[in-house]
Amino acid sequence: MSEGPSSNNFNKDNNKKIRSQITTKALTSSHKKTVSSPRARKSQPRSHEIRKVLIDCATPLFSLYGFNAISVRDIEIVANMKRGVLIYHFKDKANFWRAVADNLFNVIDTQRRIRMSVLKDVSKLEGVAMLIRFNVRLASEHPEFARFLTQETKNPSWRLEYLVENHLKSASKSLQKYVTSALNITNQEFAHWYYIMFTASAGIFASGPECALLFGIDSHQPDIVETHSKMLVALLMAPYKY
Repeated sequence: MSEGPSSNNFNKDNNKKIRSQITTKALTSSHKKTVSSPRARKSQPRSHEIRKVLIDCATPLFSLYGFNAISVRDIEIVANMKRGVLIYHFKDKANFWRAVADNLFNVIDTQRRIRMSVLKDVSKLEGVAMLIRFNVRLASEHPEFARFLTQETKNPSWRLEYLVENHLKSASKSLQKYVTSALNITNQEFAHWYYIMFTASAGIFASGPECALLFGIDSHQPDIVETHSKMLVALLMAPYKY
């Protein structure tokens, strides 16, 4: 059964190496904690529980290695499940990827809608600062989100189109409306502001292992997150005398 559209840039040797690493390390990884034991699996857990385990295990794999480098069987191995379980529950790899993307974005979108709902109670400049701080903290709590986007936004694909049409466009439009009004900037200027803000918010957390090696700090520590938040607000809001 098809696993979704293929990529012309797919590197078979790299994929083979990645798959080998996943296969040998999967059951000793942190994802093992989310998976039922063989005895528990005999109890025939309900379909939604199996789907959740598969999605939870696949999210970091897709985020770190990308869609093409991960096979259906890789995911089943990490989830400690039998061959064929993923296809049985999701029909094919492409449909499964959509479920993973929806699950990840739904978590983010729920929190974002809550923040947007309180903006009416503060000044516009304070509202923009709140949104910046929110995105920094969100990036710290969910570094897989930025990694997932990085994998999918580099090249045109059916997956990028899916993300834009189903998740990114609506979120960016509401943010654009608020920020252009608050900062009195054009739509073109907002495009620059958008990428500066999101890239700067997430970089230190998505590249946490590099940050630890370069500077000897854990970027997810609360004081580091707070410092990063304050600095980004100062950088982005300075021209507007916030």
